[in-house]
Parts: sequence; C-alpha cells; structure tokens
Amino acid sequence: MTQKEALKQFFDVALKGESKTYNDHNWYTCKGSVKNCLKGYIEGRGKSPYPKLSKALSSYTIGEVKKFQSNSRSGSGQLFATGRYQIIPDTLKGIVAKSGFTDSDKYSPANQDRLAYQLLLNRPSLKAYILGENEDNKENIEKASLQMAMIWSSIGVPYAMKGGRKSRINKNDSYYSGGGDKASESTEDIQLALKKLRKNIGGKSPSDENTTEEVEKKKYLKYILIATTIIAIGSGVAYYFLIYKKNK
Repeated sequence: MTQKEALKQFFDVALKGESKTYNDHNWYTCKGSVKNCLKGYIEGRGKSPYPKLSKALSSYTIGEVKKFQSNSRSGSGQLFATGRYQIIPDTLKGIVAKSGFTDSDKYSPANQDRLAYQLLLNRPSLKAYILGENEDNKENIEKASLQMAMIWSSIGVPYAMKGGRKSRINKNDSYYSGGGDKASESTEDIQLALKKLRKNIGGKSPSDENTTEEVEKKKYLKYILIATTIIAIGSGVAYYFLIYKKNK
C-alpha cells in the first residue's frame, strides 16, 4: 500500500464527521457572537456557498483562499474552515511553507491532501506515533489520538480532562465542547485507524517521493540506464574489434 492510499484510508475513517469534499467550506457573516453567523456549504447539497466564490474552492490558488480567509466577517463575510480537511485561517498560514507550497499553488485536492498530512506531522506526539518513532503503547497512542481531537472537533478525546474551552469534559467528548461542537467519532475508532496507519507507513519518510510507487519507478529507470549503458559499451567494443580486424 502506498503512503497516499494509506492516508486516504485513514482520513476516510477519522474525518467521517467533517466535510465530504474538497470544495466544502463554511464562513462567518457577522462580528461578536457567532450564533446564527456561521453558514456552511456542502458540495452537491446546495446550501450557502461563500458569496465571493465564483468557481469551485479547489480551483483557486492557496493565496486566494488565504485572502478570502483574511476578510472581515462583516459585509460579504470571512471564509473560515475550508476543503476536505476543514483547514482554518491560522492553520493554513502555518502549514503552507512547511508543505513546500507557495501562494501561487492551487488549493487542489492533491495539494489539500499534502496539507492534511503536514497537519499530522506538525503535532510531535502524532508524528512520532505515525512514523513509528516511539513505542506502540497505551500512553503514546492516547497522546496521538488526543492531538487528533485537538485538530478536528468531531473526534472524541481519549479520557476525561479539561477541554479547550477550559471546562471539564468526558471521554469521547469533543475537545472543544461547550461552544456547540460535538464529537461524532470515538477515540476507540481513531486509535484503531492510527494503529493501521502506523503499520502501513510507520518509519517511512514523509516525503511523497519515497512512496512505494516512486521507489519502484526509480528502480525501473535505474535498470533502463544500466541496460542502455551496457548496450552502448557493447556496441563500442564491437566497433573497435571490427575496425581493428579490418586494419590488420
């Protein structure tokens, strides 16, 4: 299984409670209290797309998306959580360069996938667990699953604790409970998905160039180069003996 396939399988489980497509988004239209100010768009289900979008979200550049996200909430409003992974303004600003992108790159499905992987790598405990840099034990997988819950509000926390809104929350509550957020994915399901992801890509380089597909491609090109070199050498030797024999 390639890294790309493993990550898709993982996110299909982990983000069941988030958006469904690369063009989904939500946006704010007022200041102060967020009650009744947040509108959402799910591709294929109508609802309310952000009014400044004249085409699909994934057709814009990263820079254009960032600009929409920097708009005031008054007037036409502020684009907020975007795409398949519901990436919010500050998060997008922080991971673009780390992912190797510039503002001129498209906010395409493939690039959104890479940005999502960078989100995982940005969290130390999550990165260490996924890449197999620590032991696969209860403490480490709970740390990793907690960091998943801190990124996506639809994922439940692994144990009772003080949440992101400073109130006490129970196991499998959203880390952001108290502000209208509810978890729809249990920590048990997330931990199983993390174990599977670790098994599939643990210890491998996070670089897209080091997927199984890329490695096989490089091997193939190497063999072609070797074969070409051998043929060239053989032709040179044959030509040498032909000339040598002729001169004799």
